[in-house]
Amino acid sequence: MPLHESDSIILKTYPLAEADRIVVFFSRDYGKLRGVANGVRRLKSRFGASLEPMAQSRVTFFQKETQELVRIRSTELIDSPMKLLKDYDRAVAASQLADLVDRFLPDHDKQDAVFRLFALTRQSLIQGLPLELVRCYFEVWMLRLAGVLPDLFVCSGCNRPLMGGEARVLLPGLKQVACRKCALDRGTEVASSTIGALHWVLTNKLDAGEGATDPGRFPSDEGLQHILQLNKLWIDHFFER
Repeated sequence: MPLHESDSIILKTYPLAEADRIVVFFSRDYGKLRGVANGVRRLKSRFGASLEPMAQSRVTFFQKETQELVRIRSTELIDSPMKLLKDYDRAVAASQLADLVDRFLPDHDKQDAVFRLFALTRQSLIQGLPLELVRCYFEVWMLRLAGVLPDLFVCSGCNRPLMGGEARVLLPGLKQVACRKCALDRGTEVASSTIGALHWVLTNKLDAGEGATDPGRFPSDEGLQHILQLNKLWIDHFFER
């Protein structure tokens, strides 16, 4: 049986028997996988912290043709999750994002763009960027990569591009916007702060460089909160299909 190796981010783990765990990990080269790690729950496990949730590790594994779960043979810790897990709010946010990755992606489906997004988001949480910004950024791009993020910058009625400060209405069903003329008194007007925040997310990269904690660098809290509310609705609709 050939051995496979890939940089991975650990999504979650489950106890198995007395000393083992089932590990769900997102590998860059093979997609999301589920594997058995023997002896990982022992005090002197050879895996150390490399299979803790949100650890970034190089995982070596193999798979038998008749088995769904891969077998994890060895790991090399690339970046520890301990700094992230020491902050309760950030640990909770990281767990929520890992759960979204697990729910969105089928097993064995290589998704390099999603891997890069998740790795960037994970690093941004560790480096202290605002939580709401990181959550919003990840959800928006996850929805976009899944092909289900509505275009809020083009009127669905006349196909005219809508400028940043121009009024637009989110139509019933939450999948299209229209200018006021085409909306015909349907739907709900989208706040300009929401559009501004969404434009920022789609045109900027998360950056923990100089001034990372300066709120003036980022979209307004009001705009981010509105997008997070919409994201929840769009995500719920995606999984109800």
